[in-house]
Amino acid sequence: MPQFAATIKHIQDGVKSMTVAQATKNIEGWETHLEKVESPGAKTIVKDLGTLKQHLHADPLDGDAIRKLVMKLGKETVALAKKSDGEKAEKIQALGEALTAATEG
Repeated sequence: MPQFAATIKHIQDGVKSMTVAQATKNIEGWETHLEKVESPGAKTIVKDLGTLKQHLHADPLDGDAIRKLVMKLGKETVALAKKSDGEKAEKIQALGEALTAATEG
């Protein structure tokens, strides 16, 4: 399972602190995890993560499209947290909030 704390730290440190390879590996970990989650919200997030990977490998990068997609992922992640229970819900909520905050700077 992907590491909530590590992902949140990378986001808070600034996504530019990660290489494309590191970001791709992290995204793929989340895709693998979320593909097993039985929730329509999770399937949408997996699709959007795939789109994010495509944007990260584009030349040139479209910063505005990436920012909009990360913002969308933040909102989707917060919505998924509301459908979850317990400690996992709190971690999902924190991840969604970190994604959203990253687009506001």
